Amino acid sequence: MNAAPNTQIGGPDLEQERRRIATRLEEIARLSESNVPAGTFYGEMLKRLLETLAAPAGGVWARTPQGNLQLQYQINLKEIGLDQSEEVRASHEELLRQAVTQPRPFHVPPRSSVGARDDGKPPAGNLTNYLLLIAPIIVNQQCAGLIEVWQNANRPSQAITGYLQFMTYMAELSSRYQRNQVMGHLTGQQQVWTQLEAFARQVHSSLHPTEVAYQVANEGRRLIECDRLSVVVRQYGSKARVEAVSGADVVERRSNLIRLMQKLSEQVIQWGEKLVFNGTRDDSLPPRVLTALDAYLAESNSKLLVVQPLRDERETGKRPSRSALVMECFEPPAEPQQLVARLDVVARHATSALYNAVEHRRIPGRWVWQPLAKVQDGIGGKAKAISAVAVGLVSFLVAVLLLVPYELEMDSTGKLVPWARRVVYPPAAGQVLEFKVDPGSVVPEKSQLAVLNSPELFEKYLELEAAIEGTHKEAQAIDFIRRSGSANKDQGRDADDGFKRQLEQRKKRELEKFIEDNNANPSKPGEYYLLAPEFTPEEKLRVGRLEWTVLTGNFNDEWRGRTAKPSDPILKLGAKDGPWEIELRIPQKHISQVLKAYEYTGRDVLDVNFILRSDPTRKYRGLLKRERIASEAIPNRDEKDESEPEVIAYVTIDDPSIDPAYRLSREALTSGTEVRAHVRCGKHCMGYSLFYGVWEFIYEKVVFFF
Repeated sequence: MNAAPNTQIGGPDLEQERRRIATRLEEIARLSESNVPAGTFYGEMLKRLLETLAAPAGGVWARTPQGNLQLQYQINLKEIGLDQSEEVRASHEELLRQAVTQPRPFHVPPRSSVGARDDGKPPAGNLTNYLLLIAPIIVNQQCAGLIEVWQNANRPSQAITGYLQFMTYMAELSSRYQRNQVMGHLTGQQQVWTQLEAFARQVHSSLHPTEVAYQVANEGRRLIECDRLSVVVRQYGSKARVEAVSGADVVERRSNLIRLMQKLSEQVIQWGEKLVFNGTRDDSLPPRVLTALDAYLAESNSKLLVVQPLRDERETGKRPSRSALVMECFEPPAEPQQLVARLDVVARHATSALYNAVEHRRIPGRWVWQPLAKVQDGIGGKAKAISAVAVGLVSFLVAVLLLVPYELEMDSTGKLVPWARRVVYPPAAGQVLEFKVDPGSVVPEKSQLAVLNSPELFEKYLELEAAIEGTHKEAQAIDFIRRSGSANKDQGRDADDGFKRQLEQRKKRELEKFIEDNNANPSKPGEYYLLAPEFTPEEKLRVGRLEWTVLTGNFNDEWRGRTAKPSDPILKLGAKDGPWEIELRIPQKHISQVLKAYEYTGRDVLDVNFILRSDPTRKYRGLLKRERIASEAIPNRDEKDESEPEVIAYVTIDDPSIDPAYRLSREALTSGTEVRAHVRCGKHCMGYSLFYGVWEFIYEKVVFFF
């Protein structure tokens, strides 16, 4: 390399230097028109550039397909000191990034920065001891690379403009070289167009993904003229899978090479960009892609590797591509651009062919639809086929509705209740003082449930006691007079005394009956009790333990301190150890079907299917006997918006004839649990069982008037 030129050049020396510069420019111009490899061109260009500028070091950067800068050629970069610290290197990288985003020739003095520090990162700049000159390589109005030259810091500042001008000339020649390379790529593509037509026919001749993959792999390798071409297909919900390898009849999936190829393809498909490896490691790749690439290259001897994701324009959303091509060359040519260009052409045709094959494979029931398509063609077209199918379906549906028997079920609701139950009413109007039971308490019959106080009973009790006391005193007076009077008078007084005694006894019996009827407390006039009722003889036979359970839950808050009338239900009691049943409320519009079912089935009992709201996942069965249906419809008082009357019926749930698998266990018996039931009214034709409500509505609103 020449030493720094003498700044005092004149006369013949200046003319000689100009001729040398012109000669070098002409040599680089001729080289840019040739088809030499990129490394050769950039090396010769950089050598002549450094000789002309008498610069100690320089480098040429080119942008990769991913948009990153990759060093193409360098001279003496290690002597500049870029690797002396992390800060120097990071500052230089940031400067290159800004040079790409704002392509223009510029220089950076030694130990200087461009811009401010951002988020703790070092600013863009030149932290070396050399003057840095940068010129962009512009292709199609976009920055395709950079030329940078490190010049000695002692050069005069007025020479910097000339340096940048000469570097701009070299950058223009580099742009011309890159354009010529692109034109060469287009020429290479033109050569394969004649073969491409046959390739397109072959890859689109089948809709089976594996067949299409083998056609792409084998025929595509001949078009590209590479050593190996593999096709990777990625189904929805699965990972990448190597479907075909050129020159191989069967893909050995247990092979380590195939497994590593699948992992690499999966990462590239997830990334979504083309991967090009031509022997130089690109650290700007995503970490996962770079790791998978290193693992695959350790197994394969590829010197040129391209993984091309295939994304059809019909694919929408953010899902990864469905397939990819893997091109490999073990002894690649000096300029692999022709191979990459041919791969792009093959990829465009393979994308649509593989997409169509995968979409066709995703159609469910292809073995059904393909014969139907043939039948459609045989009938005479799509319109006639649709008409024939519609007529057939309607006929089949009508036949099913008329001929297939189906169970007619009436919907109803109800609740679980003990078979032996009572509602306790107060014997007289009075204020509730206290309750002697709690919700869920178990009490024997005739036990005290609550204490009430009634002013009316208090007055009547005092009135009876006063009458008894008055009659007693009159009898004593008569007895005293009789003992002190004559014999004739004694006979009349004896008669009065006997009458008064009888009257006193009658008043006492009346008081006893008053106390008994009102469950009154003799020690506290006016107070009386609510007592648990007695069991009937039938209940004593069917109930095990003769004890009542308090079923009401909020009686204390509702009635304590309030006045209750004899018509007010205070407590509900039930014998939980006895039988249980369902208090069913059958809507009035369904009761006729239920009653007809007894005659239709010839039985005196109907089956009932029901579920509990507390356990809606299990179905149970019960029996509805004819005599357990009320003969009167009553309004539904529970539903304010429902005015339709209902008929009360009671369903037996513990009959021995019920299958144990569908019998409600005693552990699930809770009073008041809501039940949804279906009363089975026998099998009728399916149309009537499913749409009997529609038929009755039409008959009521239309047929009835004719």
